[in-house]
Amino acid sequence: MLGACMVLGGCQETAAVPEETKKADTQQVKEEEPEAGAGTDVAKEDPSASPKGRYEEPVEVSISKVMVTNPHLIEGQSVEDNVVLDLIKEDLNIDVKIAWEAEGSEYNNKLSLNIASGDLPDIMYINNYLTFREMAENDMLADLTDIYETYAGNYMRQTYDTFGGRNMEPLTIDGKLYALSTANIGYGHNILWLRKDWLDKLGLEVPSTMEELKHVLKEFVEKDPGENGPGNTIGLAIHATKPVAGYGNKFGVEPIFHSVGAYPTQWMADASGNIYYGSIAPEMKEGLAILREMYEEGLIDKQFVTRVGSGETDAIVDSGLAGAWFAPWWGSSGDSYVNNPDIKLAVANAPLDGEGKYNHLLPAPTADLVAVSKDCANPEALLKIINEEYDVYRGIDAEGLATVQPVFDQGVSREALFPTGGFNLDYYDVVPKLGKLCKNLVETGVMGGDETTTEYDRWKAEGAKRYADGIDPSDPNAPNTFCDYYGRYVGSNILDTPENNPVDAAYYYTTQSSDRLKPTLDKLEEQMYLQIITGEKPLEYFDTFVEQWKKLGGDVLTQEVQVMVDGQ
Repeated sequence: MLGACMVLGGCQETAAVPEETKKADTQQVKEEEPEAGAGTDVAKEDPSASPKGRYEEPVEVSISKVMVTNPHLIEGQSVEDNVVLDLIKEDLNIDVKIAWEAEGSEYNNKLSLNIASGDLPDIMYINNYLTFREMAENDMLADLTDIYETYAGNYMRQTYDTFGGRNMEPLTIDGKLYALSTANIGYGHNILWLRKDWLDKLGLEVPSTMEELKHVLKEFVEKDPGENGPGNTIGLAIHATKPVAGYGNKFGVEPIFHSVGAYPTQWMADASGNIYYGSIAPEMKEGLAILREMYEEGLIDKQFVTRVGSGETDAIVDSGLAGAWFAPWWGSSGDSYVNNPDIKLAVANAPLDGEGKYNHLLPAPTADLVAVSKDCANPEALLKIINEEYDVYRGIDAEGLATVQPVFDQGVSREALFPTGGFNLDYYDVVPKLGKLCKNLVETGVMGGDETTTEYDRWKAEGAKRYADGIDPSDPNAPNTFCDYYGRYVGSNILDTPENNPVDAAYYYTTQSSDRLKPTLDKLEEQMYLQIITGEKPLEYFDTFVEQWKKLGGDVLTQEVQVMVDGQ
């Protein structure tokens, strides 16, 4: 429908957690006042031409939103009428109207219907990159290039600068910026988690290479350091239905493929710029052979394919049956501490490749987007609204935060109150940055930090310090401090060490034929992993899979991605 309406010319005139900030609606506070933004040096006769300049005359804008599943709204607060919208109206003289909402799974369909009818709101939340590209290329969106330079506030600039332009490039077409991206923060890739108390009991070192990892897993399974009983101890816990799914896939085995130079589920480019799908690369066979051998030797959970229920894989880790698993920095669990307060964990960038590097993927440059209709009379209103939202949310506007804090304290969802919904601004490197803050406090007793350090950051660091100092297991907060210690102090401090080798995919998004072809192709791929790893199919079946994948539409998608990449 989207493509059809563009061809007919009916709408030319219209327009990646563990998420850091969602976990801290009430804790992220800054005391300092904002500095003047880069856009404040403007004509004195137009005081509104600045990041938070108030319009002299009322301005009305409409916006579409993704519906919040559990908004926890209280009396007097609604999506259409709430304390945040009141602040925006009072401070900026902008009256925000919610044009419509739709559930996440239906949102893009609803937006496509709006495009087809030529009836778009002034500001749109866009959760499909292909939709954005088609709208921009068909002259439907406002050019935000100069608007960004004038109206982006300090906090927006500071956070965007940490992406090094990576989050702007996919949104810039022919030199013009057509949208803003929510922060897709970095360092959420999988690392190796191990039971350190088991390592210590067996006199083992934290593994680095593939062979060392196999040895550790074999010792865990055969010597049962957790005293689970013969045949009950699991070496490596892996995901039942999606052992390979891409970036940040908890219980996935992607690091094993990455160690041999394979990047499954990703669109990659060779040295000549030719696009290929990582899951069909020749290097995949070596990774599959390793996993197949590990399964045959009992180093991988023999029953992993049966653990299809929600939380079943987590349960074997939390109950103390598993000795290792791959997960992002947040891969520890308070439940495992509750079940065994004496538990100790270790993390590692492992397995390394043949050159001693830990290969891992980068996240997609962008996440969900916000853009403005070309017909909007005041496109700069979008940036003013975002500046207001995050000056309040981060406590830069202390008075504004004091106004909304009582509502947040009652559990009301930030996404429900903010007109931009789930749009988020945060630093790309917030995870290792907070890790270093925790490390300094735990090891020296000094908090440290800089002008970007929030109260939330300090709160997490203090939790890690309480655990390090020896918290009473009966303390209700003990499981949380356990996670703060291992996630923020231990896990976060190996993410940017010298052996890390971040790898960027060539393309992260969908294409015209994705909706039609990917379900079949993805199912074929998922079955291939399970069949080869468990021995149901021989290793040579991988070649058959590649042929089938190409014939069933893989070649079509590859050609479409090549066109998209060449056009960037």
